[in-house]
Amino acid sequence: MLPVKYLSLQKSELEYEVQIRGATAGSSVEELRRQIVKLAAEHPAEHILESPLDIRQDLRGCVEVLTKIQLNLDISEPSVPTIMRTQNMLNHLHNRLARITCGDDRKEYKDILEGHKVASQKLAALQAKRPTQIATTSSNLGAGPSSETSTAAPEVQNLISVTCDRTVADLSKLKFNGKTCVRSFIQRVDEFIVARNIASTKVLAFATEIFQDNALHWFRSVRDNISSWPELAAKLKEDFDQSNYDYRLTTEIRSRTQGEHENITVYLSIMSGMFSRLSTPPSEAEQLETLLHNIRPCYASTLAASSTEIRTIDSLRSLCRNYETYHSRHSQFQEPPRVTADTVAPEFAYSRESNKSTNKFNNNTYNKQNYTYNNNYNKGQYSKNTTNYSQNQNQNKSQQQNYIHSVSNAAQNNKQQPYCPRCRSNNHHIRQCTASRDVFCFKCGKKDVKTPDCPVCNKKADTKN
Repeated sequence: MLPVKYLSLQKSELEYEVQIRGATAGSSVEELRRQIVKLAAEHPAEHILESPLDIRQDLRGCVEVLTKIQLNLDISEPSVPTIMRTQNMLNHLHNRLARITCGDDRKEYKDILEGHKVASQKLAALQAKRPTQIATTSSNLGAGPSSETSTAAPEVQNLISVTCDRTVADLSKLKFNGKTCVRSFIQRVDEFIVARNIASTKVLAFATEIFQDNALHWFRSVRDNISSWPELAAKLKEDFDQSNYDYRLTTEIRSRTQGEHENITVYLSIMSGMFSRLSTPPSEAEQLETLLHNIRPCYASTLAASSTEIRTIDSLRSLCRNYETYHSRHSQFQEPPRVTADTVAPEFAYSRESNKSTNKFNNNTYNKQNYTYNNNYNKGQYSKNTTNYSQNQNQNKSQQQNYIHSVSNAAQNNKQQPYCPRCRSNNHHIRQCTASRDVFCFKCGKKDVKTPDCPVCNKKADTKN
């Protein structure tokens, strides 16, 4: 692969370089340049041997680049920077054509290869006329990150590579105002320093951007006596840490039980983080004792069935994970499917007929036993039920004779015939009634009185009682 200065490419070429590295191209040139700075370091050009793009799309892009190159070469007296940019675009086109996997029999592909060859010859003629000026410009031109240099293009080997290091600048995103937990802040900074391999002196250089409000006033008063991040962290704990922090955190640890839907791995990780925040973390045996009291009771049967004593947190995690695995399988278990017309091997399917016959036999035996018991019981109660039935029947008949054309009687006598209790007519329902809406008893028809307060009906009821 030939060397390419990515930051001197135009938008369409930058989009190609970003896409072949598996990223989504940005919408602006500035965003594309920021992307290629990171991607070029992670995925050098020589590591990308084939283009993941569609062949037609890739060839259209190659034609576009070749057109730009030919326009630059058609200039009568091109400037040295124009020659350098044209060379960079030729290198880009060369690498792009090398990644296309189609054969030489494709006509469009062969035309682009021929055009690239002609353009390279023209550019070599222009470079031969002013080799000194090109060499001087190459030593002073910093076009951005590039792929590794190659002997095929010695005129661009002296270009200065520019790197964009935002590692330390990202440190300023960490903020502390003196009100949040100082131990959490110190832990986050320590993790950031290890991950980005930042020197402690650089952390102090960005301290004015990290601290805010009261913490910034405090840092300005102590920075003359601080020379490294460990010293600053110790001073932060001394001035901003709570005096009873360990006592309060220990209380929270003892009361932090496992949630109903909380995975055992997540819970143990959270508890490990809480233990690490203490000034003097407890021993593993003490941590294990707390965890055994705080995990959910559903693990008790699994832990009790363990043949060996649980002495480490790893063994506790392993046993609880096994329980969760079997519990998940149990909840997802399904009964065997029924035989259908689409079943390929019905002779291997589960048959439910044997179970049905067994259940049928058991049900028949149970029903016979119940029948014998109920029959014996009913024989003893038959005479009593007959007497009660005759008494209740006579009582109901007497009650029905005392009611005067009530709503229930109308419905019982003729369910199909409408009845209006307001005007006591069988020609319509109460919804279609146009009579006056005077208050009256629905049982006896007495006006200006409701049924619960009707003296006639209540008198009859008292007489019956």
